[in-house]
Amino acid sequence: MSDPNQQDGPVRVRLTEDGELAKAYAMTLTAMDMRALLASEDGGYAVYVAPEDELRATWELDQYDSENATGAAAGKKARAKPAIVVSFSTTALAYAAVLLFFFGAARRGVFNTDWAGEGAMVAHHVTSDLELWRTVTALTLHLDLGHIASNLAFGIIFVWLLAKETGPGIAWASTVLAGAAGNWLNALWQAPAHTSIGASTAVFAAVGLLAALRHRWRPPEFSLRYWAPLGGGIMLMAFLGFGDGNTDIGAHICGFAAGLAGGYWMSRKDKAWFGDEQRQVDGLKLAGFTIAGAWALALMF
Repeated sequence: MSDPNQQDGPVRVRLTEDGELAKAYAMTLTAMDMRALLASEDGGYAVYVAPEDELRATWELDQYDSENATGAAAGKKARAKPAIVVSFSTTALAYAAVLLFFFGAARRGVFNTDWAGEGAMVAHHVTSDLELWRTVTALTLHLDLGHIASNLAFGIIFVWLLAKETGPGIAWASTVLAGAAGNWLNALWQAPAHTSIGASTAVFAAVGLLAALRHRWRPPEFSLRYWAPLGGGIMLMAFLGFGDGNTDIGAHICGFAAGLAGGYWMSRKDKAWFGDEQRQVDGLKLAGFTIAGAWALALMF
């Protein structure tokens, strides 16, 4: 699979005579946040990755081959590039911009709006009044600088790790949707007057998504550590999810649970599905439209 004399440099994980399939391989690995290099050699096309990515890249491409009976056709589908290419750094800046905008708007009362009053997750408003948009808008609101800083930092870290598995657009979309589902579960669990704000529900949803996907996608070679991602996610949840008296522990638990459920559902998709760049763009649009639509409903009603 790799030349032992080249362990300090890129290692070859695929050699094919089909140039289009080689490009599809490279695109699939790139979507999983691995740097893939293409080279012409031995009368064909070789795909190289960094030594530390060799085992994971081989696993990803084995999965790609086994889940796509017609590799060339799948390669053509994955090869179709959208007008916009999603990068994690750009989406992370957008995440920070969204949280900072609503933090500033709420502090200054922009547009003479009580942003916290309109957007907070109030249990009885969600369960009795069916103001389901609050499960999303609450994710964008924060109490103070410490609150928003921690959710910015941990949100970027965990969604970055998730994006290494799913690609950035799908990672952000699944985090927003699982975070909203977590807020809905928390509303069902808590007393009617319970109020909650903050992106931490989505942050713990990302932890749950990551734990479930890594557990389900663990290569057979790692059988002895098959349960490690799930156990690690639970330990991380226990370590970070319980804080002072202002911490909404229920939101963290529900976000993590929603993420686990979403991750197990997503793991039923084949890896090539996540390698489609258009799906990454669509995922980013879904995340943005979900937040914008939720706030539109909050301000209308």
